[in-house]
Amino acid sequence: MTKTAFGLALGIDGVGWHPAAERTDAASRPADPKFWSRIIGQAENAGFDLATFEDQLELPAGSGHSARFDSFSLASWLAPQTSRIGLVPAATTATQEPFHIATATQTLDFTSSGRAGLRLRIGLYPEELRAAGRKPLFKSTEEFLQLEPAEQQRNYYEGFEEGWEFAQIVRLLWDSWQDDAEIRDVATGRFLDAERIHNPDFQGDYFSVFGASITPRSPQGQPPVFALAHQEVPYEFASAAADVAFITPFDEADLIRRREGAEAAAKRVGREGTPLQIWPDIAVSVGEEGQNRLDELNEVLGEEFVTDTGIFAGTAGELVELIVSWHEQGLHGARLRPLSTSADLAVLADEVLPKLHSAGIAPADATAATLRARLGLPIAENRFVGTAPFTADFHAAKETLA
Repeated sequence: MTKTAFGLALGIDGVGWHPAAERTDAASRPADPKFWSRIIGQAENAGFDLATFEDQLELPAGSGHSARFDSFSLASWLAPQTSRIGLVPAATTATQEPFHIATATQTLDFTSSGRAGLRLRIGLYPEELRAAGRKPLFKSTEEFLQLEPAEQQRNYYEGFEEGWEFAQIVRLLWDSWQDDAEIRDVATGRFLDAERIHNPDFQGDYFSVFGASITPRSPQGQPPVFALAHQEVPYEFASAAADVAFITPFDEADLIRRREGAEAAAKRVGREGTPLQIWPDIAVSVGEEGQNRLDELNEVLGEEFVTDTGIFAGTAGELVELIVSWHEQGLHGARLRPLSTSADLAVLADEVLPKLHSAGIAPADATAATLRARLGLPIAENRFVGTAPFTADFHAAKETLA
């Protein structure tokens, strides 16, 4: 049977995305490094193409999650323990600095020999903005959620505008050294060729940066950038800043609507070059006991868990059918977010991925040397001497908010 590639990401949020996961899985401890070694080892052996790690400065009240490791430190620690799986930490544009994130991602790319990625999240929860000493847009998350979607977008547009500037600086810094800038000429005592190092001069409304990265251009040049997008402004941000957008469908009809929304956003921001890859993003409670496990988690929580994405609760075979349907629609991949990390990953590894292989869907190119290549992204030229993988202008779509 001919197999066609379809990328699979494992989205990990500690013991699980469900707020009651830590209360029902006492054996899994997210503060124990051994937990992460075990989970990532399982994911890599199963054939997942990449894993994403959640991170934010302050967790919203009632999230059910304990404190997290810094996602970049965690990914860098896991890099030498793995050999194939992509490692994608999260950077919060409202509370972190683009220079630090650029160099941290480059370091991870060196440590992992070209398997680093970067997920950009804006981070506008009042709790985390206060923790960073910034004035929140709203007194509480609940106040924000009471607004109509259009009003929400008008209010948080500036956060995404800041995030877009953040992304531009990160990419400029990644290209600030040419691949051959290190000459290491012993005879002349020259380590660098200064003419092959470029000083980005970025003047924006939120950031001002001049100067090159302190880290040489890493193996991928431009590690893949990911963004979660669930409505108009986030679609535009992902189209202008990312290589892969995770969209959040609640059902098949909603998937079509959200995909069309993301594709329309790419046109509004004038994206040219490498097209944006669109991946469905879904929380899962999978296996013969998948629905029962979700019911038990909700019972412990005391209410039905409502998340920002669709929830799949069912058997491995049913999840495979859903993923096959996504593949048949021409989508590039999917991110699966286990509601209970240990229990769901066991079923994903032992049943779902083997069934997908039997159905003719292979992982992305497992023989590729880098995560970019594995996802089918072209080699990234250095924008200072060549052509950037893609161009887009987030500001071009601002008039749609009027």
